[in-house]
Amino acid sequence: MLIKRSGGASRRIMLYQWLFIIKLIYLVCFVAGQNNSNIEQLDYRYACLDQSSVPPSSTYLTNLNNLISSLSSDSASSNGFGNRTLGTDQGNMVYGLYLCRGDVNTSLCHQCVQNTSLLLKQRCPNNASAVLFYPFCLLRYSNQNFFGKLTMAPRIPMFDANQNFTSVGEFDSDARILMNGLIQMASQASLMFGTHMFNINGTQRRYGWVQCSRDITSEDCRTCLSNMLDAVQDCCERKMVWRVFSPSCVMMYETQPFLLNDTTMPNAPPPQQEGNNRRSTIIIITVVIGAVVVVLLAFSTYYFWCLKRKKGKL
Repeated sequence: MLIKRSGGASRRIMLYQWLFIIKLIYLVCFVAGQNNSNIEQLDYRYACLDQSSVPPSSTYLTNLNNLISSLSSDSASSNGFGNRTLGTDQGNMVYGLYLCRGDVNTSLCHQCVQNTSLLLKQRCPNNASAVLFYPFCLLRYSNQNFFGKLTMAPRIPMFDANQNFTSVGEFDSDARILMNGLIQMASQASLMFGTHMFNINGTQRRYGWVQCSRDITSEDCRTCLSNMLDAVQDCCERKMVWRVFSPSCVMMYETQPFLLNDTTMPNAPPPQQEGNNRRSTIIIITVVIGAVVVVLLAFSTYYFWCLKRKKGKL
């Protein structure tokens, strides 16, 4: 009877061990998935705009590469904005522009445009029209002339999943007041850029930032930003950190200061190959889970060997 009870107990212990392994695998995979999601949330966003099944001609792609190279070179000595047109016939004309944040210097602007151009080539290699929003700049090109035309689509929201939900009334009261003031500021500024900090209840700081592409009018700038602010209610009004992008304007709302100056200028992160972060995470997960499984299997084997030896003696 004692031996039977020991065998039943050993089977239960073995079952608990494997249930523990399954739970551990689930937990590690869940945490890794959350980390990957959070890393990518505020990195960059892009949109390959044309949906044609016919890829652009080789002439157009050549013009596009030359245009992007020209925009990148121009950003090394500009005041943060530039547009270009390349091509000799209507079928292969390409139009492009870049816009850097109003608070970055020329060096960071140039580096950002370079990185953005590389990312666009990776993400939209066979598209005639595309736009990419990077932390310090945006780059846009098309086979249609969009200069001076208000463009509010696609509208791309971004938010930080790590930040807790804010209070229910913060967006309707404090955030709207801040952002509406910045909309007026940007639409009247020469750089079409505005940023400011304010306090919530005298204790919590919030930072707002808005900017328009300098090829549109002041009135279009105000229209674009107001439209983006209305869109926040659909995606991010309960978030403490959010950004909304469109080709003609962008805005963001954060809990940490982000205004740059010449003495605190960070380097723009280089574009990463897709899947590198995910591959590293998978390797770490495999190693951790493998080590745990090996340890538990070794323990189980040793336990049953001892149990069998004890039975033999009895």
